[in-house]
Amino acid sequence: MKVKDMVENINFHDSNVIKLLYENNIVKLKLDLCMWQQKNYKEGDSEQKEILLVFNAVEDYIWDSLKTEKDIDYDTILDMSYNGGIVKIILLDGEVSIITFKCDEVKIYLT
Repeated sequence: MKVKDMVENINFHDSNVIKLLYENNIVKLKLDLCMWQQKNYKEGDSEQKEILLVFNAVEDYIWDSLKTEKDIDYDTILDMSYNGGIVKIILLDGEVSIITFKCDEVKIYLT
């Protein structure tokens, strides 16, 4: 799936990052996605769904935070955007963390 399409069709606000892993030009984000934030949510549906986002062929990965990626523990997503081929994810858990990287494709897995 194109990252642009994912960001346009999935609302990540208030979802939680369970785990972040960056190695070998791959970013893996395990999330508790807030289903109640999605356009197609219906009363009675599950409010949360655990998913895994896998971004391949990542370039120019930058982690901007006072804490390390390993310190991620249900950090809340404030915003996920895609502009000019750059993914930007803003997290909050006591302080703001910002992840940016260049990538065009993402795979989404239910866990």
